[in-house]
Amino acid sequence: MTEAQKETQQLSIKLGSLRRLSKELDLYGKEAEDQSSKVQQLVAEGADEYDIKKQKEILRDCEQMVPDTRSRLTSVVADLDTFIQGVNKSSQETPAYKEAMEALQQAKLAIQ
Repeated sequence: MTEAQKETQQLSIKLGSLRRLSKELDLYGKEAEDQSSKVQQLVAEGADEYDIKKQKEILRDCEQMVPDTRSRLTSVVADLDTFIQGVNKSSQETPAYKEAMEALQQAKLAIQ
């Protein structure tokens, strides 16, 4: 395997991690919003206290996943950013490099 192929392979792996964590961050955020609405609806309907308590626990769990996922995404963004800076010229011309640059820019916006 040539150096460029190794770099492209590593780039693809890091890009996959970045995409996965970006999706997770979006999903956990949406799940927390949905759960918050559900809790508010249960409270408004005067549902059983036990049900409300359990749904609030689920909401707390969802809310705790957002900062954790954001932290992991921040780490992957930093790792990919550092890796990209060290990539040689021939690897910079690959589609994987261009995809990684686009995904990196989007992820940086997501973690702000």
